[in-house]
This record gives sequence, structure tokens and C-alpha cells, in this order.
Amino acid sequence: MDIGSSLVDTCPGNLQGISGYLFISLINSLVQSKCKLGSREAYNEDYSSQIHDGDEFDFIVIGSGSAGSVVANKLSENDKWKVLVLEAGGYPSAVSDIPALLFYLQGTDEDWQYKTEPSKTSCLGFKNEQCSWPRGKVFGGSSVLNGMLYIKGNKRDYDHWAELGNTNWDWENVKQHFKKLENMQEENVSDQYGREGLMKLSRVHADEPFVESLREAFTYLGYRNLQEEDPTNPLGTLEGFQCIDDGIRYNTARAFLGKVKERPNLFTSLHSFVNKILIDPATKTAIGVEVKIGEKILKVKAKKEVILSAGSINSPQILMLSGIGPKEHLENLNIKVFKDAPVGYNLEDHMLNIGTLVTFAPEAFNLKNNQDELYKYFMYQKGDLASVGILNFWNFFNTKNDSQYPNVQNHLVAFPLNDENFLENVLSSFGEKEHILKSRVHAVKGRPSVVISNTLLNPKSKGRITLKSGDPQDKPLINSGYFTDENGEDLQTFLEAIRFVENLLETPPMKKFDPQIVKVDLPDCDQYEYRSDDYWRCSLRHLTSTTYHPTGTCKMGPAGDKTAVVDPELRVHGIKNLRVADASIMPKIVSANTHAPAMMIGHKAGMMIKERWLNEKLEL
Repeated sequence: MDIGSSLVDTCPGNLQGISGYLFISLINSLVQSKCKLGSREAYNEDYSSQIHDGDEFDFIVIGSGSAGSVVANKLSENDKWKVLVLEAGGYPSAVSDIPALLFYLQGTDEDWQYKTEPSKTSCLGFKNEQCSWPRGKVFGGSSVLNGMLYIKGNKRDYDHWAELGNTNWDWENVKQHFKKLENMQEENVSDQYGREGLMKLSRVHADEPFVESLREAFTYLGYRNLQEEDPTNPLGTLEGFQCIDDGIRYNTARAFLGKVKERPNLFTSLHSFVNKILIDPATKTAIGVEVKIGEKILKVKAKKEVILSAGSINSPQILMLSGIGPKEHLENLNIKVFKDAPVGYNLEDHMLNIGTLVTFAPEAFNLKNNQDELYKYFMYQKGDLASVGILNFWNFFNTKNDSQYPNVQNHLVAFPLNDENFLENVLSSFGEKEHILKSRVHAVKGRPSVVISNTLLNPKSKGRITLKSGDPQDKPLINSGYFTDENGEDLQTFLEAIRFVENLLETPPMKKFDPQIVKVDLPDCDQYEYRSDDYWRCSLRHLTSTTYHPTGTCKMGPAGDKTAVVDPELRVHGIKNLRVADASIMPKIVSANTHAPAMMIGHKAGMMIKERWLNEKLEL
């Protein structure tokens, strides 16, 4: 019997006529799991075939990701407003629902498959000297591809936004919007978290001996063990919360759109590629969008506003294609300019160094049986496949010991003793050159391993997004700007972080597991003494990539800020009825994963838009 094909075709009901109760139970559970995973019943109906040229909606939201889904949810609460969500991708796959398989989604149809432009200062260890920048091209956007980690960032981040002139974006204001998003599933959690929102949050404890020893090692170095996020004093170790419900990824389309899919005024259109925003040249007002659906190019009108929530790469791309961007750049591409604006600048990303691969004694990790894990997941949605493992165990530290706030965060990915294919698949997803990848896979044979990835939280380097051409189908050009800061501070902070990890591995709690840092095959770095400062600087330029957190390309700032694209109410400067609401508006990148902050931006945007058109102040 071909169980795989049966799972595709037998979704309602149970299988009958197979002897053996346990076998029947297992097969039925597999069938029901298949029905649950990738089920379109969790999502809104695709309205794309019913959209016609000239159709009108009150609001058009471009993008269904971390922010866009929340914006559309808030606006469609008013049943008198017709809200259209345009998404370039289709429904999420069954694979995307399984938390542990997040790295297997990169390079698929659910990913825009972006690459940075080749560089002489970074990404040297990746194919063609290009870093892969996965972005979600799917209903739910990058919340379908990300690590599902929920962390808000610290008080200093948002207070600094307010200091830059962004009124009401300080911590005291934004924390209320976070709370409205949250549906905390865990007991014994403080009231900083909400329990009535739509985003379900859970925590799966990593039971590996390695994790407990790592926690002890940080304590040995003077760091706290946080029970939950502390926005005012975030240094320490933290086993965080995840956007996972009953062992299934809880993406934003599922949470904020699917849960309200019965609203008759909410329309979602998939496989709908926005070419540009339509601008009335006389009044400089956004009046709709030009969108490609199938083979048809349609003009759809917005009676009130267009909200651009396509993310930090696609939002600036769409603005520039619409004639809003750097005047000289657009004119060189024969694009009519409606507004000269610094669109695409201020690109910031959390750089991720994946060069520190460490092997440990086998007893550092519990030996797992892959077949058992499959059984636990498909029977009960439990086990390793139902979580992201120790990726959910975060370490926040300050390499300079000059602040109560961190400048580096660890992201950990563990590779069990009996699963070398997983190591190869994860490192392949970053696009490592073949000789580097093979040297790492060969080095870990016979021992479990962990990539201890340092993430730079407050980068000084900035990049830029530009257009390749005036053709919307051409991918934008991504200049990451990694390690281009004038004084070399980013490289120095990374070097300090590597030395911190080396010291961490020398602590008694870690030494008992015999940690061994793997020497990677980096011919360009062999001229330097292994593990010297110069060696590590060379390694950093080869094996530093992205934490998938691009921000800032449609920067928020007051009218007097010449580097800003949108104002504190997220309205595009100089263009009426057009807002941007996603991570691209961040004036400075937050000191944490960006999924939760992007959702907060979506919620705050939705509230501001409602207040504008209802002409009244709303209570949170």
C-alpha cells in the first residue's frame, strides 16, 4: 500500500478493512494529520477569479505577511468597509505547517528566492559571493518561512524611535499593541502578555542536557536565566515563546485572516502580483493598484487608502515602480517621478555568523530515533518535529560590558548524532560553497554538533534596495552593505562575540561535553594563524549571512527628516492616501527577531487608519 498517495486522496473519513487495531489507528492518524497539515479550511477563500478591472474597495492591503494580515484584520472589523488583500503567492504547503522543517522551505515556490549582489567584503563563502535572503511569497508572507520566534525587543529600541521624532512609538505606547495581538497559551506567565488576541503563543522546553549546561555556563559568566522576556533588562538566557499551536506553525494568515474568514467585507486574492500603485498626478493621491492576476493586468481602485505591507524588499520596490523614490534612479529607468524620496536606503539587517560549528560528546544530546519522532508527530503533533528545538533557547549578551542592553544574540541550531543530512540541508539553505559544506559535514561525523550563531543586534552597516529595471517582474537589487561601516565596528563586535563564545565553551558546565570548534575549509583564511583575530575576521567575511530580518527601507520619520519615507502615522510623505506598514518603516532595527515587532506595526497601523476614517480616538 502506498501510504503517501493514500494520504493525499483519503482526507474525509477513516480507512477501513485493514486488520490490526494499532495499525488502523496509526494510518487513520496519518490521514487526519494530512488533512490538518496544509488544510485550506484554515484560510480565507481565494477571491482572485472574481476580481475585475475597475472594481472598487475601500482599502487595498498589499501583502499578507506579519504586518499585512494584521492591518487587514483591523480594518475589516468595520463591516461597512470593503477590504481587499493582495498576495503574490498561494496557500501555504503542508511542509510549512511542520515547525522543525523551516529550513526546507527556502528555495521553494513559497520563497521569493532573493540573493544579495556579489560583494568583495562579505558573503565570500557562499556561492557566487551572494547571500540568500529568503522572503515569503505565500499567503502569510514570511511568517510561513520564519523561525516562529516571538520576541518584542527592548524598551530602549522604541524609546529611541520616539526620540527621533516618531511620536507615540515609545515603549509605553507600543507595548499595548503587542498585548492586543497575543493569545498566550502558557500558565504562570506575567500579565505583560495578552490572552485575548489571535496570535497563539506557546513554549516547548528543550530537554537536552546541552541546554541545561549552556544555561549553567551563562550563569557561571554572570548572566541571569530569564523566565520570560524583560524589555527593560534583557541580558541573559531565555527559553522563549513560539507562534505554534498544537504542534503546527501559526502563521499570520491563519491567525488574523483565517480566524475571521466569515467576514463578508474581507476579500483575499492570491497569486496577485502588484505591478504598481496608481497615483493621480494632479492631486498626488493613491487611487488604486495595477495588479497582474493570471494573464490579466487589472486596475483596482481604493476609495480610501492603499496600505503597502509587502516587506522590506518588496515595499520599496513597489514604491519605486510607482514613481516614488530617488529621482535620479527612477529617471534613469524611465519611470515617471511623482515624489523624490529616499526609498530603498537605510537597509539594516541582523547579520548572522554561522562560522562557529562546535561538536560535542554524544551524551550532550538525547539520542533520538527518527521513526519515533515521525510517529509522535503524526499521531499527537508532539516531539521534535512540533517545535524548533534549541533554536528557541536564546542568549543575549553585551560584548563590551557597557550597557544593560545586549549587542549580540545567539541563535542555536543543533544537529543530532544520527542525522548528518539535516546539517547538510541547513547549511545548504544558506548557499555555502561546496568545499566549505563538505568540510563541515565530514568534520562532525560521529559526534552531535551545534552551530552557535552570533547575531549582531545593533549593526552600524547599512545597505540599499534599488531597481534592476522598470519591469515589475525583475527582482530588485539587494546591496546588503555588510561590513561597510566606516570604522569597522561591526567586524570588531563580531570578533568580540566569537571570543565570548570561546570563553563560554571553556566554562566547567560546557567542558564536560568536550566541545571542539570545527575548522572550516577556508583557503583564503589559511594565511592567518588558526583562531587568531585576523583568521576570525577573514572567516566572518566568508560565513556571515542574514538572520532574515531586513528592515528600514521605507524609514519612518517626521516631516523635517530628509531620510524618511513615511511619517509617524505611516503616511508616505507627499502622497495622499498611501501608507506603508511593515518592518521597512523601522527607523532603527530592533534588538530582537522582527516578526513580533512587524505584527505590532500592523496592529498600530490598523488602529491609526481606523481613527482617521472614523474621525475618533479609539481605545485599545
